[in-house]
Amino acid sequence: MGLLAGGLNNILGPRILAAIGGTGYAVYAAAQYNVFKSKGADGSIPDSANTFSIISGAYIGLCAGMLWAAQGQICLTYPTESQKGTFFATFWVIFNIGALFGNSLSTILSWNSATGLAMSDAMYLIFIVLMACGSVVAFLIQPPGTIIREDQTQVESPPTNVGREFVEVLKLFTNPAMLTLLIPCMASNWFYTYQFGPFGDYFSGRTNSLKAIFYWGAQAAGAWVLGNMYLDNTKYTRTTRAWTGFYLIAGSTILFFGGGAAFEYAASAPGFIPIDAGKETGRFIGPFLLYVCYGIYDAWFQIYTNYLIGAISNDSETLSRYAGFYKGTQSAGGGISWALNGFVFTAKNGNKLTSTAQFWVMVVPCLLSIAFFGIYCKTFVKDFTDESAETGVSAMKAH
Repeated sequence: MGLLAGGLNNILGPRILAAIGGTGYAVYAAAQYNVFKSKGADGSIPDSANTFSIISGAYIGLCAGMLWAAQGQICLTYPTESQKGTFFATFWVIFNIGALFGNSLSTILSWNSATGLAMSDAMYLIFIVLMACGSVVAFLIQPPGTIIREDQTQVESPPTNVGREFVEVLKLFTNPAMLTLLIPCMASNWFYTYQFGPFGDYFSGRTNSLKAIFYWGAQAAGAWVLGNMYLDNTKYTRTTRAWTGFYLIAGSTILFFGGGAAFEYAASAPGFIPIDAGKETGRFIGPFLLYVCYGIYDAWFQIYTNYLIGAISNDSETLSRYAGFYKGTQSAGGGISWALNGFVFTAKNGNKLTSTAQFWVMVVPCLLSIAFFGIYCKTFVKDFTDESAETGVSAMKAH
């Protein structure tokens, strides 16, 4: 849906698309609440509750594609060229503050719980209401055609139609710039399977909740440092900023995953006991810092990829489709990653991957992405954005 949502956003606008997209999260939370309330004493769940949960999962997937396409167009189109890193960083900070708040609440409530479960009717309802409010707030978004940037240029929003958008979305798969970023886009959610799966098995339940707080906090901090403080620093040319970002991604990939490999091999050895932060602070510090680095890396990877996309166009329609391409291929990569571990390589099939194998499956696409980032910077990133090839608009200077 993310892939098609870029074109749909050009037709309906980000206000409508974000409002519709926001409903998915409330519906999904309601489905999980229904499962929570329907679960029997023996742990069984009625078929009706399972069906609702499955349908809500599909619905939230459709809605997420729409919401992220709308968000992508806003972050890439509404700012001036010297603000694109800041706009996406601001979004990423807000996005991760929500996760930080949720994990903080659950950690506090479950820290001394024997089961680690602390969800109540009130908590479910609070989250459902907050998510539903997001759809309402979306109606405050200003349509692209009404936006005048700080440099007094106006965001253009020409009329379009379904047929044209469908064709233009298909053309993305012949677009050299987008094809160059295909592997990085798919890799940008690929590593979640390991980080939220086998890596978490090395910690107790409450410790997982605790380290998640700092993971999301690190995402927010990392996004702001790279997006606002450097990628939008006009003391340097755009090509210089892009290449420095490339070296940062390359260096952090080797450094962070190098540390991750050392921990993985140590933790996967026989006799390893899951770490509990409340009882073993000394054992917790190193892996905790590693997980913080994983959070920073995720933010940097997302910020940098979006910055590169925004560096080649200022056209509202084009960037909406690019945002849809990014989200669509990102979701496809994440889905494939989860499917490989959930359906293909499983204990039932007798070929379940070890945690060490899953670690390397996570790392390889990130290493490949480095090469494609370099090709993209060399081929497509310029100090001046030239729209003439696509839109007939004169070149716009990067500030």
